Amino acid sequence: MSPKKTPTNSKGTSMKKKTVVKKQASVTKLKKHIDKKKSVKKKITDKKSTKKGSVKKILRKIQKKSSHKTSKRYAGEEAFLASLNPLSLRKNERYMNKRQRNHFETILESWKKMLIIEQSKTAENLQQNPSNFPDQSDRASQEEEFTLELRTRERERKLLNKIEQSIEELVNLDYGYCRSCGIEIGIRRLEARPTATRCIDCKTLEEIKERQNFG
Repeated sequence: MSPKKTPTNSKGTSMKKKTVVKKQASVTKLKKHIDKKKSVKKKITDKKSTKKGSVKKILRKIQKKSSHKTSKRYAGEEAFLASLNPLSLRKNERYMNKRQRNHFETILESWKKMLIIEQSKTAENLQQNPSNFPDQSDRASQEEEFTLELRTRERERKLLNKIEQSIEELVNLDYGYCRSCGIEIGIRRLEARPTATRCIDCKTLEEIKERQNFG
């Protein structure tokens, strides 16, 4: 007796193959879908990083500009006066007209603001910096720096009073005229010395008298 053969169904084997192919296709689809999601996420993160980078760059530029604007330190009277743009004079122009008064008003106001900022900075430095140093040489150098700075600020305080007086004279339309003789001081002399109260002749006479009296 020969053993019984198990009947094989060609349809069954083809159905199994089809299901395997379908499963493989679904797996590949899922992989593609996951890859697409990952690529989209990467693009979004890249865009966000580029946006953040661009925003940071813009903020840095703004900070640099603002620091450049605010970092205009007062380097002294001579440096400030040298940085001023001279006024273009016109023919047959009336002395101390509105245009000329506005020119000197902007000079005096900006000068006043700079000096006030320097005064406040000195006060802050005196409060913040430590006064107790372990080393005596460090303490002595620090005290010397403070005394020099206080002297310069004292001179600037006196200059502030002169600037305020000049601004009052501008308001009262007395600015630009000599206090001694009443003649015009001159635009160029006022640009060289905006707080000048005397013409060049009266000022030279005053200096000669001071030399004769005090040597």
